[in-house]
Amino acid sequence: MMIASNPTQATNNTAVSPVFLTVEQVAKRLYVGRSTAYNMVNSGEIKCVHFGRLIRVPVSSLDEYLSGKLQENL
Repeated sequence: MMIASNPTQATNNTAVSPVFLTVEQVAKRLYVGRSTAYNMVNSGEIKCVHFGRLIRVPVSSLDEYLSGKLQENL
């Protein structure tokens, strides 16, 4: 059995999806600027979790946000 040296790498070459994203990762996924992503998180538009000073966005929250945006456009 192989041990992954990087927590985002999986054992046995299977991909592991992250549970939390940084705000910068959210910005990249939405193709928006970093400031825009921080504004969306700070306003509550996208739900986040605070770990001390760190802000993390659960992937499920980003999925909810995008689903809501898709429903608005239908």
